[in-house]
Amino acid sequence: MPDDAPPPGSYDAHARSNPDGLAIVDDEIRLTWAEWEATACRLGSFLRDEFGLEPGDRVAWMMFNRAEHYILSYALTKIGCLGVPIGYRLTGSEAAYIVDDSDSKAVVCQDRFAERLAASLSEMPEISGRRFIVVGDDVEWRSHLPEAVSLDDAIERGSDQIFPAAGTSTGGSIIYTSGTTGKPKGAYRDPGDPSMRASITKLMIGIVQAFRYQPPDTHLLSCPLYHSAPPAIALITHMLGGTVVVQRRFDPESTLRLIDEHGITSAFVVPTMLNRMTSLPEEVRAGYDLGSMRTLTVGAAPFPYPLKRKTVELFPNPCVYEFYGATETGFNTIMAPEDQLRKPGSCGRFIAENEWRILGEDGAPVATGEIGELYVKNPILISGYYKNEKATDECLDDGFFSVGDMARVDEEGFLYIVDRAKDMIISGGVNIYPAEVEAELRKHPAVYDCTVIGVPNDEWGEEVKAVVHLKEGASASEEDIQGFLSEQVADYKLPRSVDFVDTLPYNPSGKLLKREVRQKYWEAAGRSI
Repeated sequence: MPDDAPPPGSYDAHARSNPDGLAIVDDEIRLTWAEWEATACRLGSFLRDEFGLEPGDRVAWMMFNRAEHYILSYALTKIGCLGVPIGYRLTGSEAAYIVDDSDSKAVVCQDRFAERLAASLSEMPEISGRRFIVVGDDVEWRSHLPEAVSLDDAIERGSDQIFPAAGTSTGGSIIYTSGTTGKPKGAYRDPGDPSMRASITKLMIGIVQAFRYQPPDTHLLSCPLYHSAPPAIALITHMLGGTVVVQRRFDPESTLRLIDEHGITSAFVVPTMLNRMTSLPEEVRAGYDLGSMRTLTVGAAPFPYPLKRKTVELFPNPCVYEFYGATETGFNTIMAPEDQLRKPGSCGRFIAENEWRILGEDGAPVATGEIGELYVKNPILISGYYKNEKATDECLDDGFFSVGDMARVDEEGFLYIVDRAKDMIISGGVNIYPAEVEAELRKHPAVYDCTVIGVPNDEWGEEVKAVVHLKEGASASEEDIQGFLSEQVADYKLPRSVDFVDTLPYNPSGKLLKREVRQKYWEAAGRSI
């Protein structure tokens, strides 16, 4: 191999070997491998030369699923910088916190979010020194961020410099997860660790084999790119030189249409999406050919057995895979199609390169089949929570990491997640931590005490409920509580209902017994998560 040759499987290699092949499809946008390579180089040179970014610097971004995300992420890889995704449903102040906490030197946002981010500058003046790039054609953003540069201008002003082989975009990252203490935590993977890239590549090869990918692959990207799993799974397709078809916003029928139209062979979905797809009228579902699908990956939330059966029946081929993992721990288990219906409740066997422990309350390993807290160790565990050593230490045990899930493993090595040790709510595959909402709710002048829990929802798995104890003599309605919170937290975190109680249960040491609060809502559902 020549000294300047890019490593096999890298984006650079695909751009050389298959320059005219389609890499990205986004509505009317079609990017070949050569075009993606050239555009990323131009944007990378602009960020380096005009914004002064250096290796290791962070760039926060906030946008819908778009081809421009891929241009940006590859450009950042070219110059050794880290992307910091911001959920587009966050409020301006929530977004500003992530920009500040991650030490991002620049922000790339879609035009429709410019006003939201600009408004946050007055609340958090410490982020006002950042440089901004705006994506999109709506020129109204200039009235909100007059000093910003449009992405098109940035690319135009970049040079045609060819960067050294950058490999795939598998370097470091900071992905913010909602915080149990009220503030998000940055799950940080250090790009300076030379073993990281080789470890990720090795693990990705194992994942490719476990998912039985067969190039050429055409992947449908439907879930938001600011989560960790959607870009990681789409990355498999790009490593194999395939095409990623971007769906900007999920819609059940358009998903079926895209599978038919593009001959989609792989996709990642969450159970809520499958519930909406399988609930479409039979005549609608029958109008689309889904026979191209070979790897339909399901994750991010519990996958109920009745929905699993309907999903298996929807697709002609045995293509349904399930995985368990977390932002902090990557992919840990995979459930193959042949096991889906014979192992109800399981999320599969552990992938090679993963070590695991299930520990009881005494810290000792439990016996096969018994329930304990799951700890995982693999080459791509996060380096820690960025600038939060305390939170990192709380999750580690002898190099093994826990996200607080309670689990058991059966005699065949299949993992079952049975409960959560922590209070996280998963609604539609999105993680919501009650502490964030509770911290804001306690600011309401009528609230004496409160708790926020997840309760059953047939479509979303769980929905957010607030249980509120009002101050003596005070009054507030459900609408009052929801309206107050709507100014403080993102819409998906808002309680869909509010119950008012005379008191909340506490143990003798003063700890709120949240499980007792949850119990009455979940008894009828016959499940605990």
